[in-house]
Amino acid sequence: MSENRIDPTVAGLFLVAFITLVFGLFGIEMGGDLSWGVPAATLAPVVGLMFVVFTVSAIRFGNAFAAALFGFVAISLIAVPMIAMVSPFVFYLIFAMYVVFAIVALLIGAPKLLFILLLLVGLIFLFVGVSSSDAVSDMTWYLAGVFGILAGVVALYMAFGLSTQKLPVF
Repeated sequence: MSENRIDPTVAGLFLVAFITLVFGLFGIEMGGDLSWGVPAATLAPVVGLMFVVFTVSAIRFGNAFAAALFGFVAISLIAVPMIAMVSPFVFYLIFAMYVVFAIVALLIGAPKLLFILLLLVGLIFLFVGVSSSDAVSDMTWYLAGVFGILAGVVALYMAFGLSTQKLPVF
């Protein structure tokens, strides 16, 4: 039996697209209404566990960058709902980590779309953190939603481009 190994990056990008598009739509629609935050906080660790599977798959495939990135996404989705109740500072830290991953992606020669995707996802966390302060309007949730939709579109394009190899992923 031959061993066919499939790079989990495409599946991970499809999941990123789904999560960010759903979050973006909720962020724009709900604005500052946090009543939807409880179900989202409940589902985030479940999606985080899906990223654990992608992390293990990326390790087995030998894609160190995807493994590190998916592992970070898994940790942030599993831990953030619990930690964010304590301090919005966690969101700023996660934003900074996404910026670091974006810079590393540029340095290792990854597609520039990945750099853009990482910055967009980081901006989601930044604006969710800013919206946690009491003196902020619903505009920050709207902006987080816009960045969520943009990130979803970029992730979806990258996933289709990598899976079909008919779209240029630059």
